[in-house]
Amino acid sequence: MTTTIPPHTQHPTPPQAPPPGQRRSPATERAVAYTTSAAPIAAGVLAPLLNTDAQTALDLAYLATAGALTANMMDALPAQLLDHLPGGDIIDAHKLPLFISTVTTGVALGMGTFSGPAGTDALLAGATQIASSPVTGIVSLAWWATVALVPFQLRRLLRRRPKTTPTATAPARAGLPHMPPPPVTDAQKIARRWYDYISNHANGSHKGQTLIVHAATATRWTGTITAAAPGASVTVPTDTISSLYGIPTTWITLTDGAHAGERHITANLTPPPDLDTTTLAGAWKKWAARSGGVMAGTHLEQAQPDPNTGGEVAYVVANDDTDALPTPNMRDLVGALRTNHLLLSYEPTPDPRTAVVRLMKENPLRSGIPFPGPEALLPSKGGYFRIGGAVSGRPLRAQLLDPKLGARHLFVSGVTGSGKGGVLQLIALAAHLAGAVIIYADPKGSSNPAIEKMAAYTGLGEDGAMGALLLAEALVNHRIDLTGQLKQKNFDPEHMPHVVFIGDEISTLLGEKAKHRARATRAVAHIAKKGRSLGVSEVLANQLLQLAEIGGDSAIRDNIVGSGGSIMLRSDSSQRHLIDLPPGMESVNPADIPATWTGDGTPALIYTDDVHIQDPESTFGLGYFMTTDGICAMGRTYDLEDASPYIREDRITIPFDWAAWDDREELVARLMAEGSDGEDDYDDFSGSQQTSILAGIDLGPKKPASADDKILTALGDLADPAGIDINYVHKDTISRLAGVEGSTLDNTLSRLTKQRKIHRQRENGKEVRGMYGLGPTPALEQEDDDA
Repeated sequence: MTTTIPPHTQHPTPPQAPPPGQRRSPATERAVAYTTSAAPIAAGVLAPLLNTDAQTALDLAYLATAGALTANMMDALPAQLLDHLPGGDIIDAHKLPLFISTVTTGVALGMGTFSGPAGTDALLAGATQIASSPVTGIVSLAWWATVALVPFQLRRLLRRRPKTTPTATAPARAGLPHMPPPPVTDAQKIARRWYDYISNHANGSHKGQTLIVHAATATRWTGTITAAAPGASVTVPTDTISSLYGIPTTWITLTDGAHAGERHITANLTPPPDLDTTTLAGAWKKWAARSGGVMAGTHLEQAQPDPNTGGEVAYVVANDDTDALPTPNMRDLVGALRTNHLLLSYEPTPDPRTAVVRLMKENPLRSGIPFPGPEALLPSKGGYFRIGGAVSGRPLRAQLLDPKLGARHLFVSGVTGSGKGGVLQLIALAAHLAGAVIIYADPKGSSNPAIEKMAAYTGLGEDGAMGALLLAEALVNHRIDLTGQLKQKNFDPEHMPHVVFIGDEISTLLGEKAKHRARATRAVAHIAKKGRSLGVSEVLANQLLQLAEIGGDSAIRDNIVGSGGSIMLRSDSSQRHLIDLPPGMESVNPADIPATWTGDGTPALIYTDDVHIQDPESTFGLGYFMTTDGICAMGRTYDLEDASPYIREDRITIPFDWAAWDDREELVARLMAEGSDGEDDYDDFSGSQQTSILAGIDLGPKKPASADDKILTALGDLADPAGIDINYVHKDTISRLAGVEGSTLDNTLSRLTKQRKIHRQRENGKEVRGMYGLGPTPALEQEDDDA
């Protein structure tokens, strides 16, 4: 397909080559070369032998020919005249050799005509008598040297060449070596222009450095430049190319080829993406990745249109001299790319050197995501269920029960009106449809009636919510005893159903001024630590994910968020600095999510009657989702106004493994009464055995935990509650849960192993690399018992 070079890249058309029918064959061109080389000598030998009339005719013919070739040398002959002259292409190509031959022929003709045989002998043989006649010898020697320039100039044509047969892959071409065919397509026009002004052996600026054009479009062309002689390098600068084709040097890219004699060229006929700030690549390079910029030391790869948003998407990659991507402040990144928070998505990946950036023209989440039906909430084989969609088009998924690892937890944060209640309703409906037991605590009192209909037990108001929490804790204690009796290591849904505790506005129970704070904090922490292998999930919701709001206990945050994930909807901008961002979400800030979709967010300076004020649309359900999928993404939950039509009230699940459930109201009343006198301890009503859940808990001020304590705590939280088996954990998991990294992690693991507080896993007599369990190795423990 023939393409057209844009007008701003076109130039006056250079002299065109003769039509194919007028071009000379290589044999003809070689014959002309021999004639041009021999003409001066032949003129000197023949001139004395001619009579007067013949000499006069020869002189006149010479003068006419010399005048034409001199004009040709000075580019004074019109291109149309050359096109119609016999051998015009050869005359044009061999300007210099023909001119030199003309001058030396004129000298020989003059000496033979005016001085006769003596003059010819002096010119041809004078160099041999330079000692006796220096002047004559020098003139003769200079003439011979000039004559020799002609065959030297034409040495390529005068060489004997083997006969070649044209093939399909290398067609034979008439004309000069490396000369492109007559221009027809854009690629041929580019190549011919290159030949005429750069690679032409006669007067090119970089003789012999040929160009092969691979592709030419309306926006750019690509090719390969090759040096003529073996061992030579390509030296054509971008300045020369820029001048020849009329494009800026910054639009031209030269890259190394397979060797020094080869370079690849890309010439853009329009501004390339990385220089056009209207593109993601250009804006990133100029503003975000500049020296001192928010993402200095990075670059984009695979930038491409994003059909979901009408914008662009690309990988953000650390430069070779950058170890890992910096964690951007989203407000700074939004400003650098000249956009707003609702039109920019930045998603870290498991690779610390790579992330995904998405610059949108229209956020596809603005119109909401209709609820597709209850089948979307049914768990997959791995326990995942969908709750919405990400800005990339990827489904948003959460997980409350892993078939191998047991129960998972979730934390949902967001201010009133952000969609927090809608998320809890979706999670509760997913648990209900999967047959889980739902225990619901709502300190505000009946703020989500649909969840109440699905719950096996509901506690409303501050005291009612506390009772529901204590009931869930008592269930956990019961299962600790039960799994010990059954010798059960991991959660088995055949022996006990999955339980989901949902605590809305949890700061009402755990906040600094909460009436039951100490007791509620212990209960939440206890469920978070032990619930995993006992099939009890905690879903907590609050306006902020902030330690002071959840009992001041980092273990609650780490166990709940680390074990399942975090869904962060819009938060209060005035409390931006109070938010405790979990690992993987450091680059986002839910306080930057506006309450409404406000277009470009730039208000008018002056309001008049004709200023249109757009009605706001709520960003309900919009936020950042970080679940066990491992990806932090901007997304929005399904639009589900009321889950009631999908509730199966005849299939409300209860914990059939716990006989005390039938007396749950009396149990809750007793648990609440035990703490009503202000005492900190109360009985665990999980069976005949009664133990204080305060045992071993130091309520005084605590020093910061050491690396040893953090690692032992992490392994203890993952240990088998029944104490039957040893759960081995990889060091990467220990690092994530304990917050200990690098050499500190390695040194601490080595020290604890020597102290026999932990041990390495062994299989078939060999240590398993990176796997650790709590306590001494079983063999050492047995030796201690025997001693």
